[in-house]
Amino acid sequence: MRRRTFLSVVGGAAALTIASTVTGCSLFGSNDGAPTVVRAPAVSDPISGLIATTRLHILRLEAAIAAYPDQAALLTPLRDDRAAQLAALEAEDARVNPPGTGASSSATSSAPASGQVAVPPSPAAAISSIRGDAATAQVQFTDAVSNASRYRAALYGSIAASLASHRAILA
Repeated sequence: MRRRTFLSVVGGAAALTIASTVTGCSLFGSNDGAPTVVRAPAVSDPISGLIATTRLHILRLEAAIAAYPDQAALLTPLRDDRAAQLAALEAEDARVNPPGTGASSSATSSAPASGQVAVPPSPAAAISSIRGDAATAQVQFTDAVSNASRYRAALYGSIAASLASHRAILA
């Protein structure tokens, strides 16, 4: 088959597909006159997952600080940053989903006790684990920027930048 013939066939198939979508006709279904409308799936709000991730990271930081007090000077400012980020995320979630609407799953209690978080066996392993947590969270916040409102995009972007600095500090 020559290239021109192939492209004509592909173009014709595309034209039929577009025509059937516009007119409501279907090559494979009934022709009842009712057009079929295909809608894109709704984009879910990522803030609940981002809040949960932030809470988990705070717990891991607290567990590492408790297990390795000699690392407290390094890890305490990072934990404080993450706590401030959590407060900002929870405030934004409460602004959009006021308590009592039942729309938010992040309005649950703050977090489980830090005794439930496993602590790596050495300070170096703890630092590596926390650096991995920061990398994972940075990707989550960066991904969330694309479908966010302007305000949320700025919030998510600033948190992603902060996480990048955490990773640099822990390197």
